[in-house]
Amino acid sequence: MYALVIVDNPSPLVDMPFHYIIPDHLKDVIKKGSRVMVPFGNSKKPIEGFVTALSEECPVQVERVKPIIRQIGPGPALSKEMVELAEWMRGEYLCTWLEAIGCMMPAGTKRPAGSKKPGKYRLWVRRVQGGPGKPLPKNAARMRAVMSFLEQRALDEVCCSTLVEETGCSLQTLRALEGKGLLEVYDRRVLRSPELTTGLIRDSVEKLSASQIDALKTIRGMKDRGIGQVLLHGITGSGKTEVYLRLIGDMLKVGKKAIVLVPEISLTPQMVEWYHKRFGGRAALIHSRLSDGERYDQWEGIMKGRYDVAIGARSAVFAPFDNIGLIVIDEEHEYTYKSENSPRYVTHRVAARRCRYHGGLLVMGSATPSIETYHRATKGEIGLVQLKERVGGGVLPAVEVVDMREELKEGNRSVFSKNLAGEVTNILQNSQQAILFLNRRGYSTVVSCRNCGSVVKCKKCDISLTYHRSENALICHYCGYRRRPPTRCEVCGSDRIKHLGSGTEKLEKAVEEGFEGARVLRMDMDTTRKKGAHYDILKTFKNHEANILLGTQMIAKGLDFPGVTLVGVILADFTLNLPDFRASERTFQLLTQVSGRAGRGSELGKVIIQTYNPAHYSIAAAKGHDYEGFYAQEIEIRRKFGYPPFKRLINIIVSGGEQRKVINGAGTFYNGLKERLEGLKGYRYELYGPSQAMHSKIKNRYRWQIIIKAPVLSGITEAVRETKFELLKGPLRGLSIIADVDPYSLS
Repeated sequence: MYALVIVDNPSPLVDMPFHYIIPDHLKDVIKKGSRVMVPFGNSKKPIEGFVTALSEECPVQVERVKPIIRQIGPGPALSKEMVELAEWMRGEYLCTWLEAIGCMMPAGTKRPAGSKKPGKYRLWVRRVQGGPGKPLPKNAARMRAVMSFLEQRALDEVCCSTLVEETGCSLQTLRALEGKGLLEVYDRRVLRSPELTTGLIRDSVEKLSASQIDALKTIRGMKDRGIGQVLLHGITGSGKTEVYLRLIGDMLKVGKKAIVLVPEISLTPQMVEWYHKRFGGRAALIHSRLSDGERYDQWEGIMKGRYDVAIGARSAVFAPFDNIGLIVIDEEHEYTYKSENSPRYVTHRVAARRCRYHGGLLVMGSATPSIETYHRATKGEIGLVQLKERVGGGVLPAVEVVDMREELKEGNRSVFSKNLAGEVTNILQNSQQAILFLNRRGYSTVVSCRNCGSVVKCKKCDISLTYHRSENALICHYCGYRRRPPTRCEVCGSDRIKHLGSGTEKLEKAVEEGFEGARVLRMDMDTTRKKGAHYDILKTFKNHEANILLGTQMIAKGLDFPGVTLVGVILADFTLNLPDFRASERTFQLLTQVSGRAGRGSELGKVIIQTYNPAHYSIAAAKGHDYEGFYAQEIEIRRKFGYPPFKRLINIIVSGGEQRKVINGAGTFYNGLKERLEGLKGYRYELYGPSQAMHSKIKNRYRWQIIIKAPVLSGITEAVRETKFELLKGPLRGLSIIADVDPYSLS
């Protein structure tokens, strides 16, 4: 019997299963998904690997096949489902086996051979009952103190650190007592649980509205009819979360498990609190801000059946449940559901595959669904359920669009239009709260010379540096490079240096200086680096210790504060002006989502959107809370230019440290790929490039791109893989080739 093993070597040149003999003593142990140690190549050091299949046959000479050394752990590390999912991801997203498996194995599971098993351990001691026990020396004061402490408190077991603190003993003292047969010193596993946030939501569970009852009934009926995927399209404040909670309850009643995905868990602590209040210790928490130990313990707890629900960001879609009844993707339109690292998977597709495997239901919810998901719903490929009313009879806020060109004509050069400034003053006088949204952090977004027009850029990236006043530094938001701002132009020597544009740091200063009584909180990447910072900011705002919360897209979703009656969008054009096919969609979604933060309590809400392009259809649709109107215009543009959902995309980035080598390499790849694609019969596709990427240099690496458009990618992805594999061995050696299937953007 042979095992096909993927070895732990990141090189794409060994991205294939290798045959190994299963020794007789392991024939009943090694299974599909087992984690093993095997010899590999000429190295004397064994290497870790994963068994992807078992076989009675071996295609190579048997005398060349080596035996498996041992299995790691008591059983398969990956289920049969996960092995098959990894194989599918390798083909679908042009990654390696190892990269796909890495999504399913949490940090902390990989360790050097012979090291202690993963997990956190602390030293404990227990009294040896009925042991012989040697008498203590007369001068052994510390030993006597330890034994007296245990006897007086009738303790049979205690943590060593407690004994050290209470008696002043040392580990050496405890080891000496162990040698005398009085104590046993041992390791005890400590389960590391993530810190949970509380106090951000209203505790009461309100009675379901008629719309929520209808939505639940419809979704349950769809599941009974065999519909495996449903879009829950509900306006902001319509109670989608409570629908999710009830559906999870359905699954738990019949012994099935549920996964709830949110865009970025550390940015949406209110969402987490909802689920933990309802399911308590039955809910695991998985996200990027956990320590390796916390992630491992949550993963192991799911494997061992300690949890019924997993809540997390994108990576939680791989939670190792063996009986999934429901996966929820909340705010399904968010770009964070697309992985930015290999494998560059789309969470929706992975979730759908897992649900099909288990016969479960995938529910995707949003007030502003992605164009692709809504298109599938309108075509009847998935179910569509709508919530068109706010819970409790609330109404959507009134939205006013202000043309900032007119403000300039009237001499107003402030970041605040007259209308927005007046509304901010009103909410401060009426002890209400406001949210101000500006999707750019820092103080000034561009530093340039007024004499020659040159812009200060990052030395490692082809990106203009952003000025951060609090640090008096110019910082690159792509690679982190920083420098002091110049006092003279480094091109022409002029001292006419101008700071242009506004970020959240500048907005904060403008609010504090312009509005008496303003107590301001800023929420962006600069103010939330420390663990727990998101919670601290939101708790302060919830407790009305501040009356204005301003920030980037972090504040645009998932927040429910009844005291917020005003939302101000400082500049709606930032995302609209990006050279990307999703720019209009992203603008509409952000404006609609942030507008939905207003008027969620008893008071009516108001939204003011400031823009230099008020006639754009995405802004006009956001003003009217008109998703269907926006979709109707956007889908026709996508159809005309052949963008998703009508065609799928592959964005191939060739990068390296030498510009000429990258340009030549991109040309070589294009020609090799074109030749392979021409050999495919019956496939329709468009091949563009090679051309300089929008961000032509990042982290000292030059970037060129090739784009493929096609209605169907099967066959085409394999041509890309074969071209990459062949060229990396020769003419493209030393370059990086990234093939991003279904990219969120083409930058």
